[in-house]
This record gives sequence, structure tokens and C-alpha cells, in this order.
Amino acid sequence: MFRTASNALIATAIAASALVSGLTATGNSALAADRLETRYDLYTRGIRAFALSYSAEIDQNSFNSKAKLRPRGLASLFVDLKMDMTSSGAIVKDGTRSNSFAMSVEEKGRKGKYAVNFIGLKPSDTSRSPEVKPNTRAKLEEEAAKGVRDTLASIMDMAVTSAANPCDASYRIYNGKEVFQLDLAKIKDNTFGDKDGGVYRGPAIMCSMTYSTLAGLSAKTQAKYRKNPPVFTVWFAPVQSPALGRKMNVLVGVTGKLKGKDFVAYLNQATLSGKPLNAQSIASRN
Repeated sequence: MFRTASNALIATAIAASALVSGLTATGNSALAADRLETRYDLYTRGIRAFALSYSAEIDQNSFNSKAKLRPRGLASLFVDLKMDMTSSGAIVKDGTRSNSFAMSVEEKGRKGKYAVNFIGLKPSDTSRSPEVKPNTRAKLEEEAAKGVRDTLASIMDMAVTSAANPCDASYRIYNGKEVFQLDLAKIKDNTFGDKDGGVYRGPAIMCSMTYSTLAGLSAKTQAKYRKNPPVFTVWFAPVQSPALGRKMNVLVGVTGKLKGKDFVAYLNQATLSGKPLNAQSIASRN
């Protein structure tokens, strides 16, 4: 379940922080790339358990992004989970296209490395260690052939959508190990004020996000998640991007459950090209 939550958190949060587009572009053209730097801290029972760092460079034609998940505080004594991701790709008229993606995972002494190259919305080749069983590989290839992006490119696609509401979306995602889907739906408009956690202050959109596994996990695990799909609540905030010449939405909060326990993830560090997300926000919080 920790890995499922990290998939969701990275696919949103980190991503999260990744950029989700807001309204149409202004008349000013983009002059340089924006650099987004964020850190999300995940708490359960009031104790910090994980830190997720995410950074991305984006202009009107391309993106490069990376994410790192690590246990923190007391959780580092009991939980052995590390995850790293990198992604690069193009921004085209109808969204993003993955070029290359890499992911490494270490959990309970087991290590996995995955790399995927893409042509359009389909993987052209995948390398993985350890390799999976032939029937699992066939199912992964079948589901991925229906059209996918990698984890970070999926989030980046939200940055270039023309939709004013980032939560009117569904994403099929392939990371070399699993094909899964994230379905988002708007709940309501919200505002982050002084009593809320994290560094952001200002308007936000509150949405539900449902995780569904499609291929790659064991039959027992897939059956469990299909019977009770994990559902998370996420908040996106509109932030002006000088490079894109329009607003992006940055993930500023996530709530859900980890192994039956409630958790909350706060955006405790966030800068866009070295500055806080807006005049009301701060750059970092311990």
C-alpha cells in the first residue's frame, strides 16, 4: 500500500507539483523556461513519514522533471522504501508526449530498475530488472498499447490542457512495472488560509482522485485494489507561469489512507523560478 500511495502521491503531488494548466495564454510570449522546486511532507498520526521532492523545467515546447521519495523521521526506522523518477518529453498541440522515463525502487531490501522509451502515446521499448513473468509482460504490453504516458509526463500533460478545471481528466500511466489509471473529479472550489498547512495561501480546487491498477501487480493485489480502489483528495492552486504565459495549477495538498491509517501531505517548500508561488505564500516551512 505504501507503493500505491507513492504512485498516487507522485502522480499527483509530485507531480503534483507538476504543472497543470489553467486558462488560455496571455498575449506575452514565453522567453525562458520556468523551474518549479517543491517538497511535500506526508504525515500520519501527526508524525512525518515521507518527504517527496519534485522539480521540473518547462517551456512551451519541452519539459524535464524528476522526483524523489524518502522515509523521514521515525518512519525511516521502520519503513524501507525509496523511489526515484526522471522524465523528459515534448509539449505538442494536444498535450504532452513522453520521450524517456526511468524509475528505481528499493523496498525491504528488494531493488527494481525500469526504463521506458516512447513513440507518441505508446512505449517503443522497456527494460526492467528484475524481469517479470511472460504472462505479466504480455498483459503490460497489451494495456500499454492502448495509449499511455509515464508518471511525470501524465502530470505535465495537465499543465498544457486547455481545461480550466484540472480535475476533468483521466490518465493511463505506464512506469515499466505497472499500468494504472488515475481518475480525477472536481468536488468544489476552496481557499487556503492562515490556518491551513503548507506554504501556499490563496484559491484552490478540491478534487477526488481514484487509483485503479490495470496490469503488472499480482492477481491477489489487483483483486484487492479493484474491490476497494484507493481514493485520495487533492487540492490544486492556480499559479502564474511566466514561461507559459498562463496559469498553471500546482498541487498544494493531499489526504487519504495508508494501510488503513489517515494521512495528509503538505506542500512545505515551493518556488517557481526562485520565488514563492504568489505574494501571499512563503517559500519554505520546516
